[in-house]
Amino acid sequence: MNLKTLTKMVSISGLVLLLAACSETGDFTQEQICRASIAAIKGKSPTVMVVDKTEVEAETELNIFHISYKRPDDGKKWHFRCKIDKKRAVWAQGKDGRWRDQAQDPTIRFSIEGDELNINETFPDGSAAANVSFNISLLGDNS
Repeated sequence: MNLKTLTKMVSISGLVLLLAACSETGDFTQEQICRASIAAIKGKSPTVMVVDKTEVEAETELNIFHISYKRPDDGKKWHFRCKIDKKRAVWAQGKDGRWRDQAQDPTIRFSIEGDELNINETFPDGSAAANVSFNISLLGDNS
């Protein structure tokens, strides 16, 4: 292998690593972002959110996380689905509920600042519904 070829390979490898590091989710997994998003809009701690199942949506190839939590006062179990589309979390109630992605639905966007995940829910009129931040340490293992 000559020096020119080796230099190209090293440059391409560096570019691939750089692009991977610039992920829209930073050090957070999509699962963590979904758990935090559901927790934020439901006014719960993300530590009570459990991912029961993950599947891939055929049409979009997005990961769908089936998330649940048990309400401590009466033990009722609540179920949600969540998927990440760029900088937005989209959710649905239960197994068959509709995706909250229409104009009349609040929008959940997330941003990442270091080890903080910021969840912002806004109503269709632009007013804020929720603005919550979670540290990555609260969201558990990100592997």
